[in-house]
Amino acid sequence: MTYQVVGECAHVEVQELGGTRSMQMLYKGAPVPAGVSADRLKHLLDNGLIAEMGATPIAPNAAVQQDPARGLDAVTVDVLRGGKPEEPRTDPALGAADRIRETVTDQGAIDKATEPSKADQELAEKRAAARAKLPDGGAEPDGRAGQAVWVEYLVGRGQDYDAVKDADKADLIKLAKQQS
Repeated sequence: MTYQVVGECAHVEVQELGGTRSMQMLYKGAPVPAGVSADRLKHLLDNGLIAEMGATPIAPNAAVQQDPARGLDAVTVDVLRGGKPEEPRTDPALGAADRIRETVTDQGAIDKATEPSKADQELAEKRAAARAKLPDGGAEPDGRAGQAVWVEYLVGRGQDYDAVKDADKADLIKLAKQQS
């Protein structure tokens, strides 16, 4: 008698070339190969995983009615027997992606959200201007250089910007002398 897999899948023991036996997974619709032990056939028949070839219609998975919002969660035993799916879920998590998309659209493109603020741009310009006034070759600034130039000089020598940005010029010069 020829059998066919009617469940989603079934494990059967088959004989390979060379005489070795191995377990293989057969998917829905696949014919069960000859040589499967009687005990295994009985197990698969009793559990409804296989049936005689053509005796049980095999519907593709797409034929099972599903609630699009729930997906496979909507498939129940009643649905598999031809019943209608339960009412769709209405919990707030289902619309989260739509709400996020609306929020991002309302606030502008994601690219704009990652652009530096005006204050950050002004600070970057101020720091670049101070670095431009540093002497070539990494030499110490002239005593007449402004506080911002001394800050950039110390940052260039390994100091943390946040630690030295608010110090007055005299303290910055002392710190530079200590590092020399």
